[in-house]
Amino acid sequence: RNANHNANLDSPRTTTPSHIYLIMSEAKELDLSSIWPLIFDAFDANGDGTVSRQELAKFWKEGGTISHVLAGSDFDKDGQITKEEWTKQYELLIKKFGKPGAGAIKEAKAVLEKIKAKK
Repeated sequence: RNANHNANLDSPRTTTPSHIYLIMSEAKELDLSSIWPLIFDAFDANGDGTVSRQELAKFWKEGGTISHVLAGSDFDKDGQITKEEWTKQYELLIKKFGKPGAGAIKEAKAVLEKIKAKK
């Protein structure tokens, strides 16, 4: 990726579904740690840095298993999932299951495609 892509990834408000698709289509190899923040940004439809119950419900079907993982990321049970909670969930999953395989990465990419298509 070039420097412009990295700069845009830092701001959820500038990470649009089209931008996510562009990053993914240009990348030769993506691991789940690269895709994980993009999934959060895709669910965060209004770009406020949290995923609300309404945003989660909007893309529940498209998210598949990832929707369940995201729902379980609300550690403080306030109805909002923050990027910090999402990152904590990733770290817990890696600790419990190890580095994700190709199947998990393929599923994550498919989720991003489905959400992009719905937006």
